[in-house]
Amino acid sequence: MELEMILLMVAVFGASALQSATGIGFGVIAGPILLILLNNGSAIQISIVLNLLIASLLTPTLWRQADKPLLKNLVAGLAIGSPLGLLIFLNVDIVLLKLGAGIAVLLTLYMIVHGIRSETRTTTPGPGRVEQVTIGAVAGIMGVCLAMPGPVPAAWMASKGFPKESIRATILAMFVVSYTVALGLQAGLVGVGPEVSGFSLRLAPATVLGVLVGQFFSRRITERTFRWILVTVLVFTAIVLFSSLG
Repeated sequence: MELEMILLMVAVFGASALQSATGIGFGVIAGPILLILLNNGSAIQISIVLNLLIASLLTPTLWRQADKPLLKNLVAGLAIGSPLGLLIFLNVDIVLLKLGAGIAVLLTLYMIVHGIRSETRTTTPGPGRVEQVTIGAVAGIMGVCLAMPGPVPAAWMASKGFPKESIRATILAMFVVSYTVALGLQAGLVGVGPEVSGFSLRLAPATVLGVLVGQFFSRRITERTFRWILVTVLVFTAIVLFSSLG
């Protein structure tokens, strides 16, 4: 068990550093590892708790860089998507759910790669409120069902040419709402056991250390490198989702 804890600490450290530097990555990297090593539903709850810790630590320092009008629309979408995600989770086969999520990730991957090749550097005009709320709804659905609310809105923002500082700050602020809702739904419908609290407390120091390291590297990542990191995270997300269909 101690070896497993060491592996978890290493995974959580790396994933939180990536999340701190880019705004996404923790659920994609640490989530599957937690599931493999713990092999039960508490892994999702631990991932939610640690994600909420990261977002709560970073959002106050990044709030000024967040795109407030976009964040408002994303949160409105979360309000729609989160209950819908719960309804889908309770009534739709998990294989179909993962397949749909994988397709959504591939579509956003196409958008961001197309944006990189076009050398987009300024925000694309015209992402209307309906489009933004829709992206928020997708994030809400994936947040409740898979604990992965970040990849789709982050890739969408990158494809529209939002600067990396705005993407990072806006997504992390969105996480505060998304993971609070997800944790509330989990606690209300499933319950949070002592295992979740124990593992979360033991993994918290590695999480905080990863956040500090990620902040250091975030200042040294160029816009183009940032977008290719997002591409790598999306590819890894798609692989995880599709490989778990069997």
